[in-house]
Amino acid sequence: MKIQAVQTAILLPAVLAACCLATTLYAQTRILRIAAYNIEADIGVTNKQPTFTNSVAAAAEGPPLPGLIAPPTAANNFAAGGVLEGIGEELVNGHAQPLDILALEETTSNPTTVTPIVNGLNAFYGIAGMYSNSLYQATESSGNNAFGNGPNAIIFNTRTVNLLASVPVDPPGGAGNLGSISGEYREVMRYQFAPAGVAANASNIFYVYVSHYKSGSSSSVTNSRNGEALIIRSNMLTTLPPGARILHVGDFNTGDASEPMYATLTAPGTNQLIEPLNPLRSLSTNWDGNSTSELPAKTDSVIALHYRDDYQMMTTNIYFGTSAGLALIAGTFHPFGNNGTTAYLGSANSGTNTALNNRLITNGPIFISAAQLCVDLTGAADHLPVVADYTIPIPAPRISSFSLTESNLVINVANSVTGGVITVLMSTNLTLPLANWVPLATNTGTTGSFTITTTNAVNSAMTAQFYLLQEM
Repeated sequence: MKIQAVQTAILLPAVLAACCLATTLYAQTRILRIAAYNIEADIGVTNKQPTFTNSVAAAAEGPPLPGLIAPPTAANNFAAGGVLEGIGEELVNGHAQPLDILALEETTSNPTTVTPIVNGLNAFYGIAGMYSNSLYQATESSGNNAFGNGPNAIIFNTRTVNLLASVPVDPPGGAGNLGSISGEYREVMRYQFAPAGVAANASNIFYVYVSHYKSGSSSSVTNSRNGEALIIRSNMLTTLPPGARILHVGDFNTGDASEPMYATLTAPGTNQLIEPLNPLRSLSTNWDGNSTSELPAKTDSVIALHYRDDYQMMTTNIYFGTSAGLALIAGTFHPFGNNGTTAYLGSANSGTNTALNNRLITNGPIFISAAQLCVDLTGAADHLPVVADYTIPIPAPRISSFSLTESNLVINVANSVTGGVITVLMSTNLTLPLANWVPLATNTGTTGSFTITTTNAVNSAMTAQFYLLQEM
């Protein structure tokens, strides 16, 4: 559900010449659900989920684990769904919707790991082409994407967002300098998006950087992580305009804000990043290995929660929602499947985890229970996905003109969004809540203008009827 654009036509049907068009136009936004997920695709685990071709060779190389897009007990039953579809069921601030952007770490190749996920999501929702992925295949310092914890990737909902560009963010000197020489071991990806169905412009474009930083705790490793952070921050400063809306997501491999990497990414200045669990930028907070720190932030390991590795950082304009553009919905950032009821070093499937209880919609394509999702989580990966909801502005459709043919009302709609489902609502009382207005006709919009006809919409016996457009 979006915040609706409303434009009301006031009709005096008995005397068409006396009709007037009164406008009440509200800001319209689209909600985007964005997740970052380390999916453990090529760590040498043997119980890999089969691909759609059931290729034994491909299955050995790193397709999705059971539980990610289908139940562990029915690895080919994609219509039953798994963790990714469960994310779309979760009610957050009373709202649920399928994933719009899924940033992945530890994939293998697009054909082996990413395509099966895309196909699984499309099978679950029953819409061919609903999900797609970037065709760019990131690389690693080893040059072999079948090993080494795999490259970063992206999957997106084509009905809600357009992928405009996929840009590798390499060290100075190029991909040949991935590794210890630069600190960036896995090629960082920068994806440029805009809302689907509308023209991209400065107010609706945003960027998603996806990283999987070097793991470990030695000083050389923390220096490597800072090396990658310096490359990313430099890229933000030198290749993007000031005030760009930027998300930096992925597996940062540390929960210690005292690390130089954390300070580099969040340093004040142009395109500064904010971390939603630490908006005041405390550089002494440490979520790792500490049972008294914020347990709901723990994302690794799923069967022994004790590290906080996974993040969605964002520029200040997204966090505070300043001016037009992508904006975080306050209170929505969270790890899927962890609300603090799992004990320190406990399993997400411990039986005491209430993170998803009474938080799942039941009217989706198929209901996946909280108990099943806890099972799925412990099979799908060793991390929990981190999820947040955002708003982004889209044009508000408006009634440009109307005409009356007997009792049929013909409405010309301008400023519509391609693929947007527009419904004409009617009421005899302008002050009634939208839920009490009567739907008369529905049509799927195209970019720009189109016409929608409401048959037998006008009752000449009534003093006045009010009409508005509602876009879903």
